[in-house]
Amino acid sequence: MVPIILMIIGYLMTFVPLLMFWGAIVSLTGALVTFLVGTVYADLWAAHRRTQQMIKDRDERFADGEELPDIEDPASEDPFEETYDDE
Repeated sequence: MVPIILMIIGYLMTFVPLLMFWGAIVSLTGALVTFLVGTVYADLWAAHRRTQQMIKDRDERFADGEELPDIEDPASEDPFEETYDDE
């Protein structure tokens, strides 16, 4: 609601000769805030959908009674983990 108010107030300020510049700045600030909030919302929505799809795919893969892979399985060690030998 705040960005819309900023755009309206900025637009109205452009009719006053001494406030034209500041009105344009306030109005463009409202437009930028609207764009940025929409971008963040779209990103969160896409991440939510992607997570839901991953959960669905995982449930379909392991629906036949298989257990989920063990995280502590030694075969799944981190290849980038550094080990130091005592000398």
